[in-house]
Amino acid sequence: MKPKAIIFDRDGVLNRLWHEPDLGTVDSPARPEQVRLMPGAAEAVARITSAGVPCAIASNQPGIAKGKMTARLLGQVTRTLLDRLEAEGGRIDHVFYCLHHPDASVTRLRVDCPDRKPRPGLLLKAAAVFGAAPADCWFIGDTGTDVRAGRAAGCRTAWLGSARCDRCPTLAGTRPDLIADNLPDLVGSILYKDF
Repeated sequence: MKPKAIIFDRDGVLNRLWHEPDLGTVDSPARPEQVRLMPGAAEAVARITSAGVPCAIASNQPGIAKGKMTARLLGQVTRTLLDRLEAEGGRIDHVFYCLHHPDASVTRLRVDCPDRKPRPGLLLKAAAVFGAAPADCWFIGDTGTDVRAGRAAGCRTAWLGSARCDRCPTLAGTRPDLIADNLPDLVGSILYKDF
């Protein structure tokens, strides 16, 4: 049975993290020109769209809270990502971000928010928008935090990554329902295999 909705984490799943060689940092893209799709992301989202399954993004995005970007830039980064996916036939129906961080430099965003993963708030909101029970939704992420958030919400969980011992989410006491090292295979399993 097809899921009622598929929800993606953003960075490391749909788009690559951005490496600043001069600073030695790796982080979310802070400007639209830094947006690079992950291998297979456009194909995977297009498959979901073709199957008639709605999908969303649910992602912690504390860049504004940390003073690293503006709301305008976050909007531009998001629009660039959605446009690139749409150019390949994929559609993201909704985007849910938690902008808060408990150590934010922007005081109004220094909140211990129930939407910030690994808490389930964003995923519960996404399921509700689709009129779906969380148990009928899948959440695809690339960290143990994502898997824990999906479990806390009651979603099925899929982990994108190689099952190396130093990266596996089971190190955090969490076991996803699926693991694959590429997004098209992961999405194909979710859409066409019986779980």
